[in-house]
Amino acid sequence: MTIFRCSLLVIFAILSNPIFSQITAPTATYSSVTQYASSPQDDIFVFCDNIGAGVGELKAVSNDGTSGWTFTWTKWDSGTGTFAIPIPSVDTSTESILTNLPDGLYKVEATNGVNSFNDQAWVLNRLASSQQPNFSLSRRDCAGIFFNSSFGVIQLKYQDITTKDEILLPATYVFELTREGLSVQRTPLIDYDGSVKSFFDGEAFEGKKNYVLTVTDECGRDYVSSMISSETYVVKAEFTVKPKAGEAPLEVEFTNESVNADDFEWFIYQDFDRIADAANVEDSLLVDGIITDEGPIAYTYLHPGNYFVKLIASSENVDGTCIDEFNFKAEGTPIVVDTSLVQVPNVFTPNGDGRNDIFRVKSQSLKSFSGTIINRWGRVVFSWKNPDEGWNGKINGKWATPGTYFYVITATGREEQKKKYTKKGSFMLIRK
Repeated sequence: MTIFRCSLLVIFAILSNPIFSQITAPTATYSSVTQYASSPQDDIFVFCDNIGAGVGELKAVSNDGTSGWTFTWTKWDSGTGTFAIPIPSVDTSTESILTNLPDGLYKVEATNGVNSFNDQAWVLNRLASSQQPNFSLSRRDCAGIFFNSSFGVIQLKYQDITTKDEILLPATYVFELTREGLSVQRTPLIDYDGSVKSFFDGEAFEGKKNYVLTVTDECGRDYVSSMISSETYVVKAEFTVKPKAGEAPLEVEFTNESVNADDFEWFIYQDFDRIADAANVEDSLLVDGIITDEGPIAYTYLHPGNYFVKLIASSENVDGTCIDEFNFKAEGTPIVVDTSLVQVPNVFTPNGDGRNDIFRVKSQSLKSFSGTIINRWGRVVFSWKNPDEGWNGKINGKWATPGTYFYVITATGREEQKKKYTKKGSFMLIRK
């Protein structure tokens, strides 16, 4: 098994000549800052590589454009509080490199006989954990499924070089709960100390689903828990309607798409503007107030208006009764039954071109209709009772003479408060 180690570099520069001073960490993954009790603070660089492939690399470079520099590296002895341990390096006349450094504070002193500088840096190494996250089912109820998880983190530490107190390096771990491979809850935990954390899935679904908990460290390494399979008690009430709008009488079908429910209560309410309290069964259009079938038969709306439907779905389980409510009006537009309408055209061109060849009244949501067309001498040339029909421009099988004709239309809308139409006027018959 390949072992990974995350190296943390903390750099603190004390410069005698800032122009020539430079320590870098070329393979660092990210950086932070120390929290010493007093200034100055050190920069922090994090490394995530294989051991032996450049982890903990420190590089001192002179940027004055001259050669002839010599570099001396030492390591801080926490017992004596001094830089007493010499460290070999790979040098050229302009730069010096340390690689694969163990934990500790390192110092470089450099000079070319004219200028000089000295810097110091912390290096910390973190082995990848070999354990899985602890992951367990906590409880299930009507709200959802609750899980507990923890992960044994390796705490990175460094010392305050003045007080010698240990300081923990803040670390962020990302916990992600997934169901069937899809993310349910993703929680970045800053300064995570390995304590137990709770996770939750409140979605409704049928049957058992597989859950895993993945912990991702700052190096991007994933630690995956064992799998837990669980069902849920969560009830989801939901349905669709078809069509959502049209003229009266409008037959609407309801498709129950509820999840985890055994009992149903359907409320089909009156026109929305007439409802005082949508919780009252008295506001229902149904004779018995409630339908308890899983999928009700289609309902026919006889009158124009804006309507909504409510479904209450529930299920019994060992913990009691779980309930959910779906209100079609609250989830978007209501069911709209068009108001009545009568519109009469003023031009009519029965010439066989397929456009405007029938004198037809535009109508909707009508309970009754009667139409009559009269020529200029007062003779009735056409009459009809179905608003979807109309005059084709012929009288006794022959084309009518172009010119002015008159109409009388009477109709009654399907509104509960009767709406009557009487329209009289003229139109032009044009034949080109």
